[in-house]
Amino acid sequence: MGQTMSRARSWSEKGFTLVEAIVATLILAIVLVSVLAVASQSARYLTDIRRTTRASQVLQQEMEAIRLMDWTTLQALTNSFTDPNDTNHIFAGTITQANYAPAAYGTTNTIVTVTLTVTWTNQVNTVLTNTLTTLVSNGGLNKYIF
Repeated sequence: MGQTMSRARSWSEKGFTLVEAIVATLILAIVLVSVLAVASQSARYLTDIRRTTRASQVLQQEMEAIRLMDWTTLQALTNSFTDPNDTNHIFAGTITQANYAPAAYGTTNTIVTVTLTVTWTNQVNTVLTNTLTTLVSNGGLNKYIF
């Protein structure tokens, strides 16, 4: 009789009950969903960082082109620009020119302030902008290089 009780006790302690299996499955599901949510958020964040970096590159590229323009070409510049490599049309650029203290240099304006602005939309549909400003003069870099 002592053997029968110990055999019955050990048989009932083997394996998991249905409630324990359901609880373990729920915990595993919660962990997996959390990991997937973090991975998804990280991918979105990485895309936003890449777009911000690309916007800075677009600004720098356009600014270098403007710095090398001659004065006549600079005066005839349009108000917008695009990145030729932007096939998805993510980035939109604007150019603003303003005279830089013309009274200090007489009646002829020889220096302009050029401001470039790039606008794009991130992964959560927030519109972001980045701006770069420089001074360009008549007789600037283009006369030394070309």
